[in-house]
Amino acid sequence: MRFHPKLIKFVDGEPYINGAGILLLSADALHGNVPVKPDARQRAQSTIDALLAAARTGGFTQSEVLETLLSKDREAERTVDLAIIAVDCIGGPEAFANALARAGFDPEGQ
Repeated sequence: MRFHPKLIKFVDGEPYINGAGILLLSADALHGNVPVKPDARQRAQSTIDALLAAARTGGFTQSEVLETLLSKDREAERTVDLAIIAVDCIGGPEAFANALARAGFDPEGQ
């Protein structure tokens, strides 16, 4: 997967992926051409489900459209833009971290 410039933020010269990038990476793990272990596919699906559920709670109304685009055309400008809008609807870093925790991520990294 190529990283669209809208998915990268530079902090002190270091590149960091934003929340929409995490959503797109998860979709690529689920729908991409690279073989992925079943547990990683499940984690990717859980991440997509949790992030889109949080976005819907925050008012995002195009989840079905975005889910289709995530499965078929992840690098398209429209997909990237909708992913950014969806993540913006989640409600900030704490809400985003909570959604990731619901998907099974340990916020402490342990």
